[in-house]
Amino acid sequence: MTAAVVTLAVIVVAGAVVLAVGMLRRRRPATGPASGTSEPETPPAGMPLPTDLAAREGGLVLLQFSSAFSRPCRDTHGVLDDVAAELPGLVHREVDLATRPELVHLLGVSDTPTTLLVDGRGRELLRVRGVPRRAALVSAIAPHLPARD
Repeated sequence: MTAAVVTLAVIVVAGAVVLAVGMLRRRRPATGPASGTSEPETPPAGMPLPTDLAAREGGLVLLQFSSAFSRPCRDTHGVLDDVAAELPGLVHREVDLATRPELVHLLGVSDTPTTLLVDGRGRELLRVRGVPRRAALVSAIAPHLPARD
């Protein structure tokens, strides 16, 4: 494949993701106090995550859903890396929605960045839309961390 074909394929996939997210947003009202909020939200009841995205048993994952060219996604990445480095038993993983568009509908991800806190069973414990505030995120995660001896 030539570079032009690869570039075109990337543009088509990114456009499909943007279109899917736009259609979902139009059909469903935003959750939380305001669209784009950066405060932790109560997770919606729904399906558990695919097993490849869940934490190892007993651990927690900050799962970040991003778009490749989004500055807020890059800012979120930095915050989540810092929080994961600070809190034992916490891992940060990032998923580009262009590579996993099925997650848009499955998990109800309507904005990027969106971050989920996920346990070892693949259950969503927390959802944050937008760039999280570090202190609010740490406070929201703390009750889910395993007790230290």
